[in-house]
Amino acid sequence: MKKSIVFVSNCLPTFDKDSGANRLKEIIEEFIICNFECYFLTNENDCSSKYWNYFSEIGIEILNVSEIEKIQSLGNVNFVWFNGPNSFKKNLNFVSQHLPKSKIIYDMVDVHFLRYKRSLLLNPFKISDYKRYFKYKKIETKLIKKASIVVAISEKEKELISKYVSPKKIITISNIHYPKVNKLEIPTFNQRQNILFIGSKHTPNIDAIYFLYNEVMPKVWKTNKDIKVQIIGDVAEEIKGISHPMFEFLGYVPNVTSYFLNSKLMVAPLRYGAGVKGKIGQAFEYYLPVITTDIGAEGMNLTNNHHAIITNDSTEFANKSIELYENEELWKKQ
Repeated sequence: MKKSIVFVSNCLPTFDKDSGANRLKEIIEEFIICNFECYFLTNENDCSSKYWNYFSEIGIEILNVSEIEKIQSLGNVNFVWFNGPNSFKKNLNFVSQHLPKSKIIYDMVDVHFLRYKRSLLLNPFKISDYKRYFKYKKIETKLIKKASIVVAISEKEKELISKYVSPKKIITISNIHYPKVNKLEIPTFNQRQNILFIGSKHTPNIDAIYFLYNEVMPKVWKTNKDIKVQIIGDVAEEIKGISHPMFEFLGYVPNVTSYFLNSKLMVAPLRYGAGVKGKIGQAFEYYLPVITTDIGAEGMNLTNNHHAIITNDSTEFANKSIELYENEELWKKQ
């Protein structure tokens, strides 16, 4: 008899828009490969969306939380996988009531309270982040104890959460990446142009865009005014006061392959955040060199000047961007 698992999230994973959603899609597909009966429990009810169609087509039965009889008819589900703290807090009691024999898996995605703690170090007067810090710390250190299995995204975050829950209950599943192109067939250094940044309207990404525009690129443009930055992602509504002909907002791009293949490098100047950054792994999928910060490189065991260039200083970030953009030998090494 097949084992069964119910994935729980407030919405279906928008896997072409953000890293966490893509990771969940990859995890779901692994359970299908392992011959699990897979269900997805959500508040969403737009059965015409491309995400609904995708998961239906690969064999996932999608259930709305309002369909109580259908949920109860699933019987003895082996596992319930909660995706992130908001889903966990909102739906844990509901699932415990209707699927009481299931083993609870809580996938943290990343440690949210750590992200807000770091945000407050940069801006200690942001009251909303204090509220979020305490909200998520309560979920991620107290409510977490109700899970049978806790999924951390890196060994570093596993170590942190081990202070609050037994390390025996914690497993690590990072982002899932694999090569998307043949390295021998990718465009050469001289066939490429532009610097690439990709990210959702997640607040660390917005902060990184401002840091890139205000602190890094003015130094770059003093040396080479012809270097253009292209930003992929639905971030425009969050951005104010950025207008420059060499700083281009592309919005949502359905197929990003051509940008990863034709850009000279990826930048990820993240000043705060948590977890493992999907944009870095995505660049590696296309063999695209990366310049990032300690926060951007976190949880991936990257070595500076080997796997990526890693610096937190805006001047060094600018200088390394110019060097990587103009130096073919350095570019080939990254």
